[in-house]
Amino acid sequence: MKTLRFASIISVLCTVVILSFVVPSLVLSGVVEVSGGFEYMVVFPTLIGLLCAFVALIVGGACVFRGRSRTVASILTTLGQLTTLALGAAIVVWATNFGTTGWELLALPAALICGQILVAMGLFVWRRAPSDVV
Repeated sequence: MKTLRFASIISVLCTVVILSFVVPSLVLSGVVEVSGGFEYMVVFPTLIGLLCAFVALIVGGACVFRGRSRTVASILTTLGQLTTLALGAAIVVWATNFGTTGWELLALPAALICGQILVAMGLFVWRRAPSDVV
């Protein structure tokens, strides 16, 4: 359970870093510039976030399938990580198997953002629940 929580916190923090770079650019100019900071603020957090989502999905799946550690928070967190990886895999499959323009890989951080909303909700429920972490 601690690994699930820790990996989920890291993946949500990676999403916050991506959003802190993308949202101001979209609001101010309507375009996200692929400049010097793009790699450090979008590409690296996406890779780290997806890796943490994979670890959290493995651990969360084990926690959910064990009856003793099945809570609303662990279920929400695991579903969010599953959504993140499913969207990421769909984008990568689309980019490698069909006619692409490169914009598909720029949509990869969006997969991290969409799935991490459920993870953040699960972490919020986890914080509000009585301490049942073993």
